Amino acid sequence: MKFRCEKEMRVKKMYWNKEIQKLKMDFTPYMESGIYIHDGKELLFSENKEAMFPSASIIKLPIYLYYYEQAIQGNFNLTDRINVSKSGRANGSGVLHILTSVEEWSIEELLQLMIAVSDNEATNQLISYAGLENLKAWIKEKKWGKRIALRRYLMDYESGLVNEVSSQGAVEVLKEIIELGNHHLLWREQIEKPLLLQQFRTGLPGYLDEREIPVLEMLNKTGEDNGIRHDVALFRYKDRLVYIAALNKGVKEEAKAIEWMQEIGKLAFKFLTNAD
Repeated sequence: MKFRCEKEMRVKKMYWNKEIQKLKMDFTPYMESGIYIHDGKELLFSENKEAMFPSASIIKLPIYLYYYEQAIQGNFNLTDRINVSKSGRANGSGVLHILTSVEEWSIEELLQLMIAVSDNEATNQLISYAGLENLKAWIKEKKWGKRIALRRYLMDYESGLVNEVSSQGAVEVLKEIIELGNHHLLWREQIEKPLLLQQFRTGLPGYLDEREIPVLEMLNKTGEDNGIRHDVALFRYKDRLVYIAALNKGVKEEAKAIEWMQEIGKLAFKFLTNAD
């Protein structure tokens, strides 16, 4: 039995190594990448897994985990409301800088907006409410603490600081979010909801559609900025799963970075359905 399991794992790793190497010739000239692929138990493939990339909106994942971890421990009530001034709201992705007539939002609403529509103002409000220094200290205590760095608020380019993440760190924090829901089943649907209803699907899930594949679930979070295109996702098919982080910087052609991620997403589906 042990020998068969080891053989199956070697076959899985060979699959990913072979397929990712095929993609390199077409896409390497267009960006610098880091990739990390894990089946929930073992590493399947990685390249530049420790390399730190400007995180863009991937940094929202540890903030999300922090709030649900604290809520489950009874330290936060997610129904508590935060007053959001209508002036000075962070622009970029999201809706709060448009919906300025609404000045009071629950913590849960801000969490949902931070993930599902990648709202920058919601993120900044949540950082402020928890405390930037407190969040930084909490991250340092995590096993992935050296692979994710929260240094500033979103859109605060004037600070000269950069939030960073590695592909391994991105997978590890997403995995911990999912496992938190698995360990606290009453919270699972609430935790997974904005990841399942993610509005930005052009990356890893881009070639796939849950409506056409009802047993497939894709939970992902993107990150975008100048020359940066990231995606980290969990693909679940029946009782099988695979986590993938695909990070890019120095992107010369956005379309190529997106296509690269979509090709990896197709490989994930092929990998998960191979046993059918």
